[in-house]
Amino acid sequence: MNLYLAPLHGFTDATFRNAYYRYFEGIDLAVAPFISLTHGEKITRVKVKDLAANVNQLKPVIPQILGNESQHFILLCKYLHEQLGFQEVNWNLGCPINSIVRKKRGSGILPHPGMIDKLLNEIVPAIPLKLSVKLRLGFYNTNEFPPVANVLNSYPLSSVTIHPRLGIQQYEGSVMLDALEEVLPLIRHKVIYNGDIHQYRDFVAVNKRFPQFDDFMLGRGVFINPFLPEQIKTGSHALPADSMMRFKTFYRDLENVEKHSRRLWMSKMKEYWKYFGIFLKIPEATMVQVLRCESPDEWNRLISIILDLGEAPSQFNG
Repeated sequence: MNLYLAPLHGFTDATFRNAYYRYFEGIDLAVAPFISLTHGEKITRVKVKDLAANVNQLKPVIPQILGNESQHFILLCKYLHEQLGFQEVNWNLGCPINSIVRKKRGSGILPHPGMIDKLLNEIVPAIPLKLSVKLRLGFYNTNEFPPVANVLNSYPLSSVTIHPRLGIQQYEGSVMLDALEEVLPLIRHKVIYNGDIHQYRDFVAVNKRFPQFDDFMLGRGVFINPFLPEQIKTGSHALPADSMMRFKTFYRDLENVEKHSRRLWMSKMKEYWKYFGIFLKIPEATMVQVLRCESPDEWNRLISIILDLGEAPSQFNG
């Protein structure tokens, strides 16, 4: 079984990935946050810096592309293969952000299987690497999935990752496992499961219901419980005895790198703390202080108190 780190834009960049890999086990490879084709043919170093070999030495990474322009898609694939040595690329057909779906990108293209077919027909023969896709069950409803599945089955994709939500759900509501069970037989490719595995018991439930899945993609669950991949790989619901010490060391490492790499480092860390706070069971009043903090000195004081008082949360021991 392979465990993939999901491409969470703004979260799972190379800085986070490397810090995470230094302290936690279980993740085998990552799909990087998407590269947008909105800038057309211009491929700059900044555009692909997250994929550079010197910042991806610890675990394999697969680039992800967001867009619906075949010429630009092909050019970027050739660059990723010839200049950076990649052998696979992933096409994002799942992003639910309104500004993206309005342009028929991400999950916004799912109601248009003919458009997907046309793009794949142009892209697949022209790129020198393998292609996988990540998608949802549809944008408006699950009736959109069967024609998309028929299109995907016509091409030699390396895998299909399914997040069992609709685009209009954004990230709200529950995953639609009944609908997934209905449509899963329609896909002839290897399928990777992604969606709402936040705790070990979530994995057990999905794995029991869908034993055909060999590989899983973990997203927010890695932030809510950084030890989740280890628990899945070892088949143990218990947290390691040194869990709090490892989390503290990891967090300090991650924050130090962020401080040296970005001006608005506190804003970035606040996004992480929305999930780390769940892991550490931080009281709501304390979390409000963290999220409203503007002073680096006050920030350091608050975080030190949280980490010094923190204990491994029992809620993740089951």
